[in-house]
Amino acid sequence: MIRYKITLIALTASLSLAAQTEQPAPAAPRDTVASKALGNYSEKRKFRDYKLPDARPFAATIKADDLKEILYVLASDSLEGRETGEKGQKKAAEFIAGQFKAAGIPPKADRNSYFQKVKLRNDTWSDLALKVGETTFKSRADYYVYPAANADVPLITSKEIVFVGFGIEDPKYNDYEKLDVAGKAVIFYDGEPIDTSGKSRITGTDFRSKWSLDWKKKVELAKKKGAVLALVIDPKIEENLKKKRRDISTYGWKPVGSEEPVKPGEMLNSMFVSPAVARAILGDKAAKAEQELEDIRNGGKFNPVKVKSKIEAHFDKESKILEGSNVLAVIEGSDSLLSKEYVFITAHYDHLGMADSTVIYHGADDNASGSSAVIEIAKAFQEAKNKGVGPKRTVVCMLVSGEEKGLLGSLYYTEFPIFPLDRTVVDINIDMVGRIDEKYAGNPDYVYVIGSDRMSTELHDISEMQNDENTRLTLDYKYNAKDDPNRYYERSDHYNFAEKGIPAIFYFNGVHPDYHRPSDTADKINFDALAKRAQLAFHVAWEIANRPARLIANVPGAKKKP
Repeated sequence: MIRYKITLIALTASLSLAAQTEQPAPAAPRDTVASKALGNYSEKRKFRDYKLPDARPFAATIKADDLKEILYVLASDSLEGRETGEKGQKKAAEFIAGQFKAAGIPPKADRNSYFQKVKLRNDTWSDLALKVGETTFKSRADYYVYPAANADVPLITSKEIVFVGFGIEDPKYNDYEKLDVAGKAVIFYDGEPIDTSGKSRITGTDFRSKWSLDWKKKVELAKKKGAVLALVIDPKIEENLKKKRRDISTYGWKPVGSEEPVKPGEMLNSMFVSPAVARAILGDKAAKAEQELEDIRNGGKFNPVKVKSKIEAHFDKESKILEGSNVLAVIEGSDSLLSKEYVFITAHYDHLGMADSTVIYHGADDNASGSSAVIEIAKAFQEAKNKGVGPKRTVVCMLVSGEEKGLLGSLYYTEFPIFPLDRTVVDINIDMVGRIDEKYAGNPDYVYVIGSDRMSTELHDISEMQNDENTRLTLDYKYNAKDDPNRYYERSDHYNFAEKGIPAIFYFNGVHPDYHRPSDTADKINFDALAKRAQLAFHVAWEIANRPARLIANVPGAKKKP
């Protein structure tokens, strides 16, 4: 589990759950600890108006001995702590894919493989600065930059800056007519010219043109014109500094698509500046520039404003690329319609790697335990499919990397999904389920449940009822409290699914003295407890994958799907 928080969300739904033809005996009374039950679950069973295929023979294939065999490999010295991008993580990915292949699960991820390659980038500025004359301005107050759109160029200087209105060259409007900006810096407003009636001078309507929708087009045009630097005036800089903080941040690793870092010469470097910075740059010609804007609004012709002023911009940057992979087992649904909906079961298989050549962070509980559980759940679903009772919806068992670096493997997946997010029904996440914490010493039959009622009351009810009918664990909701200071809801991979409006549930055993230490080793795992917790996750996934109605997010204020 990641040590620190990343982002956050909550949601929920109501339920028409049904009973098997033969009702099981009521469960013995259980200590639900800090639980706030949403109803009488044995009573709700009466109203289940559909019958599910019997999951018990397949849940029984999730055995302590098999989990132990897998976990001991994942937490072994040979995998060197499974740090994302390192040799041990790559070996772990191959081992997991081998488990899926041996179970007869066909590869259905990228390029007909079991893998989704995960590319992460870390950008840091050793020197990022803007100086006009003798005045130095402050980053993320007076200006901001997008690291991904700027190359490593330690120093850019110009003694002439040209105000080019909105920086547009279009058949219907042109700021660059007969203008030479080669070797100069250009400064222009974000957006496009709007007349006094509120209509775009380019489209002639209330709708904005491509020039407003993609600021990079303006920077590309300035580069084509030979400019050395583009300064974009942002009248809403305070608002955008908050709204775009993730994109302008240089903290930690970020998922990226197929592109590499921008290289010098590929794109013109650019900064977004405040109107106050723009006035400092334009000096005594600021009023003239404002008059030109007023003329544009009134339908007049734009005339550029040239300013003699020394400007220095520093973009001293270091970029690193890291590659990991998510590993997917896809058990295709049997129903022609429902198979186009997806039930995800996730766990992260990466850990902290090695402090040095002699100290390995084995990550047996965090999270070889959840990884081995998801592998065995995938095998159980495939066994059901082999027996002709496979899931109606498609089940995706995904082991992700990059969790310890900021939930990045799951973030990468939700940014670049293989299967449509709007048809992804749920994420059942398993992170640290192999140990017993201090609170439950002597009582291993428990699990902490987090997020079950945040987005979907149906999901909460299904988890409760499947537990009552099958595993009979104590379900503890202590860490589900919205004011929980540990904020575990935000600290594992389900969170990125929840951020996209997908109901999510997280099973967890609590922390222990070996958390994030080299002493988190396989010999300390309680494999019987691990098996029961994995079986609960399997039963929950089984119902969601086979029930007639799709699980819904019905909690007031819950995020809707993108």
